[in-house]
Amino acid sequence: LSSNLLTGEIPPSVTSAQQTLKSLYLSDNKLQGQIPTELCGLYKLEDLFIDTNDFSGSLPTCLGSLSNLKKLYAFKNRFTGDVPSVLLNLPDLVEVGIEENDLTGGVNQVCAWGRGLSIWADCSELDDGCDCCERCCSDLDSSC
Repeated sequence: LSSNLLTGEIPPSVTSAQQTLKSLYLSDNKLQGQIPTELCGLYKLEDLFIDTNDFSGSLPTCLGSLSNLKKLYAFKNRFTGDVPSVLLNLPDLVEVGIEENDLTGGVNQVCAWGRGLSIWADCSELDDGCDCCERCCSDLDSSC
């Protein structure tokens, strides 16, 4: 469903696919609003790509219940607040893209755990920085 000029919000009925859905690609659309907590019911989800939209609010803590999640791309939105540590502590999570948002912290807790997690973030905007980010992005860095 990426790059289809989809508009509006993610419908709560998305959980009707909870038995089978392993990947949800909603990148590069015009989706907006907050991420519905119903999305956390997609317990088989491995890839969640919600980047390059107009989502706002915080990243739901309940995303930490997606125990099979491997990749989360949430960059280029308007997310605010801390990144939930329970999300970043998922055992299979290997890639997280959260740059170009208004996130303010929560990443350095993961750095202390010493996991092999690739994080792309706006390190200068995070209150506690990001000592373990693979790539620190900024408005001046067009490579992110």
